[in-house]
Amino acid sequence: MRTYDYRNSIGFIINKTAKVFVKALDSELRGKVGVSFGQWKILVILSIQDGITQKEIANKLELEAATIIPIIDKMEKEGLVVRQADKSDRRNNRIYRTDKADAIWEQMIECATKIREISVKDVSEKHITIMRNCLEKICNNLNTHFNLGCDTSDASTSVDISIPSSNRNVKRK
Repeated sequence: MRTYDYRNSIGFIINKTAKVFVKALDSELRGKVGVSFGQWKILVILSIQDGITQKEIANKLELEAATIIPIIDKMEKEGLVVRQADKSDRRNNRIYRTDKADAIWEQMIECATKIREISVKDVSEKHITIMRNCLEKICNNLNTHFNLGCDTSDASTSVDISIPSSNRNVKRK
């Protein structure tokens, strides 16, 4: 039988690195802020566009809508988000950050920044740029060949850590 050197496979290395990165960030977020990585991802999406539907959040995270429901349930119970029925279609819920989520946002950013700094220690900015470009190219190559829906168009989008409450159209808890 033919063997496969999975340890040198770029897919294996990317997957292993992503898992370690997620575990490290999850540990840091839970320890410092009491928020899971799954909750963090949702709050990142809501920091960019507050008040979107559960389905829109799931689409942006490339997850099934049912996958995020228990996470949002827990976030709502913990006072991090509120659900409000969509005025134009009451079958849909719109999800909004709460003041509690906004109050810990800066700490979450600090956790993410710390993990990023640790992860790229002794890696030059030049190599980080090369890595980012290579990973985007790999994603685009696979998407083009298999039509997988890999979207790197917003890969360079940064998250604004300031969240003005003046643009809210929802009663905050």
